[in-house]
Amino acid sequence: MAASSQVRPAIFAAKLAALGLVMATIWSCGSATPLRPSPIPAATPSSSSAAASPTFTIPEATATPLPSATAKATVMTPKPGFIPGPGMAPVPLPQTPGPLPPAPDPTTVTIVAAGDIACDPATNIKQPADCDQAATADEIGQLAPTAVLTLGDNQYEDGTLAAFQSVFGTTWGRYLSIMYPAIGNHEYLTHGAAGYFTYFGFPPYYSFNLGDWHLVSLDSECSAGGVGGCGPGSAQEKWLLADLAAHPSLCTLVYWHEPRWSSGEHGDASQMTTIWSDLVAAHVDVVLTGHNHDYERFVPLDANGKPSPTGTTEFVVGTGGKNHYGFVTAPLTGEVVRNDKSFGVIQMSLGPTGYSWKFVPAPTYTFTDSGSASCH
Repeated sequence: MAASSQVRPAIFAAKLAALGLVMATIWSCGSATPLRPSPIPAATPSSSSAAASPTFTIPEATATPLPSATAKATVMTPKPGFIPGPGMAPVPLPQTPGPLPPAPDPTTVTIVAAGDIACDPATNIKQPADCDQAATADEIGQLAPTAVLTLGDNQYEDGTLAAFQSVFGTTWGRYLSIMYPAIGNHEYLTHGAAGYFTYFGFPPYYSFNLGDWHLVSLDSECSAGGVGGCGPGSAQEKWLLADLAAHPSLCTLVYWHEPRWSSGEHGDASQMTTIWSDLVAAHVDVVLTGHNHDYERFVPLDANGKPSPTGTTEFVVGTGGKNHYGFVTAPLTGEVVRNDKSFGVIQMSLGPTGYSWKFVPAPTYTFTDSGSASCH
């Protein structure tokens, strides 16, 4: 009996200690900070809601080889404002019976775009006749878009990192957190376009969703010095076809540097023939380009550049500030507006079923162009 009396208190003490441990664990779980990512700060400047934050799609590294000097650019760090794309972070359905929450209202977002922007630091001395990138950058701040698209030749003359930091970075670079660039031929004048890839951190081509729209940035430098081809069966074309098939959005906008159709100094970029045909077949609504330092707008065009109600509308907006090029031919078939005297940016409002545009001239210029259209 004595031995049994001694065991009972010991057993009771052990049970009490175990109960205390359980209670401590419950308290700890209830009060500890949840293990989840920190909130991503909203992109600024922007007047859009959280629903307008872009989802993002990039080609796999094996599908988009970069020059060895820029191989690290295939690993992208998400920009402020990004949210995971479909399939990356599925939203669980409610676990109890009841109606699903209502779908969000259709979202209207705004973009601002231009190409051929910042002068080389050594020649950045001719404002406002040339090198007016500061004025077009100020326009961006006044327009407060959801996103800024660059249309190539962002930094002259050869797109070194030092030049990007010196001129582009102090003007258009103020909006880097909401910027989605396209690469141009001048960036490739630095081996492997190392300055561009280091400064922006984007691959040569990629896509993202913004509001109700799907946007695609492509590389029109199709030679071996650039993306390695744009023709049938090229890595970029295969990726583009797969991307368009995976995002059968009502409204789609694609942008790159060298225009498929243009009456400007460099003329048509025939290397984009296959890709243009792919976009027309996919009923892509809008293509934005630069390269020719002017503004041009076409009616919807078919694969052969002929007006068609089911075609794709091209804008040339090489008016970011570098300098102007004169036109070398009469307006092309389907070219309805053009100007080679004004710097400025195109502002586009992208709604759930259509879009509107306005060319906003820089100070001292008066040319403008505006309109609206429905998506296919």
